[in-house]
Amino acid sequence: MNQLADDVGRLGVPVVAGFCTHPHWDHLLWHSRFGDVPRYASPAAAQVAGQARERAQAMAAESASGVPLDLVALVTPLPADGGPVPGEVIEHQAHAVGHAAVLLADRGVLLAGDMLSDVLIPMLDIRQDDQAGAYAAALDRLGEAAGHVDVVVPGHGAVAEGPEVVARLAADRAYIEALRRGEDPVDARLGPHADWLFGPHRSNLEQARGR
Repeated sequence: MNQLADDVGRLGVPVVAGFCTHPHWDHLLWHSRFGDVPRYASPAAAQVAGQARERAQAMAAESASGVPLDLVALVTPLPADGGPVPGEVIEHQAHAVGHAAVLLADRGVLLAGDMLSDVLIPMLDIRQDDQAGAYAAALDRLGEAAGHVDVVVPGHGAVAEGPEVVARLAADRAYIEALRRGEDPVDARLGPHADWLFGPHRSNLEQARGR
């Protein structure tokens, strides 16, 4: 958070608002150096964040040293007109309740939240039904948005540019389509280099098979 604040300071760009792509604790963090400005999320995500604030604070305290816990999860629903948040907000129901990407078409950039990562497999939300279907629908919407950009910025992993944008979409689609066929996806993101992903992967398989 300090490094991000340093970068913003060096750019000389004033922070006018924050936007939370989804209500998982690591996306609900904030820092006083960004200023006392509005922090938004989609209405559904904002509701979940408010209900889960104490849990998010506890997880932040356990996993991220030095994070200002009093600023965790203080988000409000994004106004219908988008308020000061630029671009088009693309809300869907994959990965988390109220997950949303932000399309900055004039800059050729898509802020993808926890989608289209080179290090994370698609992760289904156990709280929502038919996540494989929801994920496929979300990828269709993000694929349409990606047709207007040259750069995709995921919440985890490396920025994708040029042909890599199409490759990210293809990898996530292949994983989800395998789940929908009842198969065990073969994915380069799974392997001994990423043992921790096997728990979420197993959960995806069980959810897709209705267990």
